[in-house]
Amino acid sequence: MNCKSVQSRLSAYLDRELGGDELLQMRAHMSLCRECRCEAEGLRALKSLLGGIECPEPPADLPQRLTATVLRERCERPARTIRISALMFAGVTACSMLATLLVLNMGLGSHSEQTAGRGGSQSNVLEDRPFGGDFGSGPILSTANFGPR
Repeated sequence: MNCKSVQSRLSAYLDRELGGDELLQMRAHMSLCRECRCEAEGLRALKSLLGGIECPEPPADLPQRLTATVLRERCERPARTIRISALMFAGVTACSMLATLLVLNMGLGSHSEQTAGRGGSQSNVLEDRPFGGDFGSGPILSTANFGPR
């Protein structure tokens, strides 16, 4: 037996939970190994000290206090959850609005460059295309649609 296996089984050894062969192997190792013997003596002293401590009795009203605490936390939790959900919704909404604006600005910038190359005049795109026409040549709406007439 080596030190690692002995030290992992010291508690069982001191509590007399080991079988005959393992008990004899532990005793033989500890008779030769000073470190394991010291570890066993320290653990025995600790168990003795802890065995002499009295366990305090819980207060009589402990069940009622625990129940009240659990109920109070259950009542407070939904309000926190709703607040957190509302904040998350607001954040997601703001991010999607920002992304939409960025995409629209990128699209409008490229459309302005295209129309500038064709003479620089922007016409009302809706008037140029009949319903059901070719939508692949540019945006359906442009800034010209919303400017003063």
